[in-house]
Amino acid sequence: MMLTALNTQTRHGEVCPLDTTLKVITGKWKSIILCRLMKQELRYSELLRTLPGCTRRMLSLQLSQLEADHIIQKEVDPTYTPIKTSYHLTELGQSLVPIIQAMDQWGAQYIKTLERTTD
Repeated sequence: MMLTALNTQTRHGEVCPLDTTLKVITGKWKSIILCRLMKQELRYSELLRTLPGCTRRMLSLQLSQLEADHIIQKEVDPTYTPIKTSYHLTELGQSLVPIIQAMDQWGAQYIKTLERTTD
């Protein structure tokens, strides 16, 4: 499977590691999907239920992109009726956890700073 994050030409004319990282985690629902999967493995229906406003098509697309980039892994258990499909972070996906947490902390501080300057 081809990595989606490496398929895009960068605007700089070179492969930029920061742009690659942003491409992997940028998407309308990717950040929240990753946050959900940082806590536990979830079935498709569980993920969908925790994402109000996300359509089945959009969730499938975002999951497919994360899977193509080797950030999550899809597990299919045909012994269940209906078939149980669940998702979890791969080892590579787990390596993103501290980065996502640091970005979250930075964002919280940024919001506080802006709120203080606009008061």
